[in-house]
Amino acid sequence: MNQDYTTRRSFLARRLLPLAGVASLVPFVKASAKSARPELLTDPTNMPATPFRFTPFTVPLLKPPVIQPTALTPAPGSAEASLGSAAVYHGIAPEFSKSHPAHRPDWNDAALKTYKVDILHTTCRILPNVETPCEGYNAVWPGPTFISNFNEPCVVRVTNHVDTEMSVHLHGGHTPAHSDGHPNFYVHPTKTRDYYYPNIIPREHPGGAFDMSEAPSTMWYHDHGNDFTAINAASCHAGFHLFTDDLEKKLIADNVLPPTYGVTDVPLAFSDRRLNADGTQFWDPLNHDGYLGDLICVNGNAFPVMKVQRRKYRFRFLGAALARVFHFKMSNNTPFLMIGNDSWLLPQAVGATSFTLTPAKRADVIIDFRNAPNEVFLQNAFIQTNGRGPDKIDLGNAKPVMKFIVEGAPVANDITVKVGTRLRPNVPILASEIQRTRTFVFERRNGVWQVNNQLWDPRRADAQPLLNGAERWILINKSGGWWHPIHIHLEAHQIQSYNGRRPPALIASKSDTAVLEGNGVVDLFMKFRTFTGPMVFHCHNLNHEDMRMMKQFDPRPPGSPSPLTGASFSVPPEICGIPAEELADPNNHLFL
Repeated sequence: MNQDYTTRRSFLARRLLPLAGVASLVPFVKASAKSARPELLTDPTNMPATPFRFTPFTVPLLKPPVIQPTALTPAPGSAEASLGSAAVYHGIAPEFSKSHPAHRPDWNDAALKTYKVDILHTTCRILPNVETPCEGYNAVWPGPTFISNFNEPCVVRVTNHVDTEMSVHLHGGHTPAHSDGHPNFYVHPTKTRDYYYPNIIPREHPGGAFDMSEAPSTMWYHDHGNDFTAINAASCHAGFHLFTDDLEKKLIADNVLPPTYGVTDVPLAFSDRRLNADGTQFWDPLNHDGYLGDLICVNGNAFPVMKVQRRKYRFRFLGAALARVFHFKMSNNTPFLMIGNDSWLLPQAVGATSFTLTPAKRADVIIDFRNAPNEVFLQNAFIQTNGRGPDKIDLGNAKPVMKFIVEGAPVANDITVKVGTRLRPNVPILASEIQRTRTFVFERRNGVWQVNNQLWDPRRADAQPLLNGAERWILINKSGGWWHPIHIHLEAHQIQSYNGRRPPALIASKSDTAVLEGNGVVDLFMKFRTFTGPMVFHCHNLNHEDMRMMKQFDPRPPGSPSPLTGASFSVPPEICGIPAEELADPNNHLFL
């Protein structure tokens, strides 16, 4: 292991001391009652238990606020906000300029909205009356929700007020490399980066119309900083970014889908946490299997409650945990109506009595409370004893994670979506379009996580697909019982076979995260459009990602080789957002 990597990992371990329960520095506890946990929280792992007694299902579900636009000074793209400037040290994506080849005349520049986000030290209340130090976007957890419209671009000015490098990734987005949240395209402490999201989608073919089958619906954003992604995610770096277009707006106008964010259209971010006796989060920096907590949190609070009417609700489930896998069912066995997978609406609504949610996955779900009892619970049926992956599904012993109090009479004129309702058409990638097949093997070797017998290296392009081309990727899990949810940046992929079988309807159209179960195999097709790289793909068990289970791909036009040859971190400064003099500094350990 080279010295630069050791130094960086050592700094990470020092940063984690307040969370590790071995030398906690700040006493944030305001509650005094400490004893064995309720039976609800029976924990099969061998980690220290959260020591606070509390009554679950008493804290109301938190609804993340919608962020509002604000004017930015200096203006994005101006000389005062250019790369290396005092105001916006990391600059903005070159694609923001109308003269850039990727910036087409039909991009709606006039609709630009601008936002300000600060990454701040703050506290959260995972449990009532216990203040836990954390970090987050605009000091809220989850971070504020963005609601974007197709072809209405935005610039998000992010300033880092904490002591660790950050990199904000729009998960499921179709964005320039500068704004993609590449692990080494940092926002340094005290510095600022302008994230440019044109909010366009891939085209049917180069120069053609936008392919509206690719319009997303439920994206999310989170930190992606190299080596720090897991602890930053545990420190509350995550939020929703919702996207609409005319098709989805028509489904709402026609009373097929519910209309109101936070009321009948509710985001649910599922994570797990474990607290020390002083209220800080437990963290073991030597655990590379994956983090598990004994408190199941929804939108930041452990075991919340939500009041609902007797009607259908849209819930946007997000697997925001680091390693925990959920298998959800309702306590009254009401079936779910699945309308979306990852970032995209399904071609048609699908019924399910239960479903699995791994880290990074999203499930767009309709729950019908019209005939529900006055109290009903969302339950998790997966038993999981370590971060490697779940042990088994036990539907008869499912544990409640969230309570619904159902009130009133059935609502008149409820939404009409049902099994088989058509939502968003899917355009399949054809075998005749495939230009190359690549195989990537995910496994544990010599105590670290590797892909094709290699560790992650930001200096190397592991694949160079042709821009506007299509490839077949075969993802193979050779790590035994470990699960690996593999997220591929840039755009959707289409799963052709799942563990040798035809994929189930829920994942048969578009995904951005392919789940490799123990010894699993996923065969997928993917296109690479609009933007050159570099981009990454990686395991979204974030302890695995931080321990090098990641690869880099760099879509390029024919005859345009990637600058990443393995010799150096040779991404042009305007792409990575790091000034040339900093990249050239021989004492700089961040890009080696």
